[in-house]
Amino acid sequence: MSNSWKNQHIVTGPVAKGGNFYHRDNIVEEIWDKLKSGYSVQLAAPRRVGKTSIMQYIEEKPAENYKVIFQDIEGIESVDEFYERIYTMLLNCLNKTDKAKKGFGKFWKSKSVTKFGLEGIELQSKPTDFLKAINAFLAEINDKQNIENIILLLDELPIVLFKINKTNNEGAISILENLRRWRQQPELNKKVKFVFAGSVGIHYVVEKIKKRNSDLNDLAKVHFEPLSDSEAHRYIDWATYEATVTYDAELKQHLLNKIQYFVPYFINLLLEEINSQAKKANNPKITTQSIDTAFDMVVKNNDYFKDWKKRLQDYMPSPDFDFVNEILTHTAHEEYISLQEIYDKAVKHEKTTDYMEFIDDLIKDGYIIEFESNYRFISPFLSAFWKKNNPIYNS
Repeated sequence: MSNSWKNQHIVTGPVAKGGNFYHRDNIVEEIWDKLKSGYSVQLAAPRRVGKTSIMQYIEEKPAENYKVIFQDIEGIESVDEFYERIYTMLLNCLNKTDKAKKGFGKFWKSKSVTKFGLEGIELQSKPTDFLKAINAFLAEINDKQNIENIILLLDELPIVLFKINKTNNEGAISILENLRRWRQQPELNKKVKFVFAGSVGIHYVVEKIKKRNSDLNDLAKVHFEPLSDSEAHRYIDWATYEATVTYDAELKQHLLNKIQYFVPYFINLLLEEINSQAKKANNPKITTQSIDTAFDMVVKNNDYFKDWKKRLQDYMPSPDFDFVNEILTHTAHEEYISLQEIYDKAVKHEKTTDYMEFIDDLIKDGYIIEFESNYRFISPFLSAFWKKNNPIYNS
């Protein structure tokens, strides 16, 4: 049996691509609707819901008359490196169109471009001021009707801003202000639009940098809603098509009852563990008990969820993290937390002036949801992990 065993076509670690990518046409269509209406876009979604997969799909399948380039920019460490990356992305995106390569000889020569290729362009010499070069580029192509529109997909922008802000607040502010200027000024914004995403909420990072979120107000937000119950059933059918382990209606419902929050990542974790256990036993027949056991095994594997806690520790000052962690630990042990209980903890941690901002951030970043005037974890996986990671709690 094991030699002919067929796994599901899902991934839980790398970005889902190709046959492992589950198309969510409504989200892709909404992103394109916003872009075609002249907006830049913020993908407003919790972690692990498939933002990066969507962005890479948009790069691979652009709309007509658009050229798209995607990059994960998490490794950028400085302001100068950020502007250099944006400049090269703009040139490389324009390089994708034959119109630009054939019709703009003087343009490319002025940018010191000496070679075109599938891997991008080569510059004979780099600009001494990349910000100035970006502004000149945007102004130069702004009214050219015979080239395609350019979309830059920037993944992990919040992490870049956070890192730069730790040592260079003015530099982080300049990036935010220039991004806004490129999006808003008519003499710069006709040909180029942006899509931003990240595993850390950009709203939280921007507020720490500038003490307000007004630099994001012009962005069109596209929300990633969880799958509906019927969509989740169809997703399991898609993921397990022609796989050795199959699910009837009762097993699918039991699995979804365990997960509660229907995003592909959480479903995939459980499907993968069930498949792994069945394969080891060389027995494809599963039961509700198999699903329960697999759920417990996923929770025990801290690698799946420890990054959720580490992100908070890395991006929050210690007093803020202590407050948030106590709220989450309470919620994990008691299943819910009320507004009064949140306020009592805010008094304890001296957060009474802004405690609901922390709650809003936890909601936006996909930790908790509001439920019948209380708050609970968005996923039983996260709740079980937090309880396991904080086993002692005295309310």
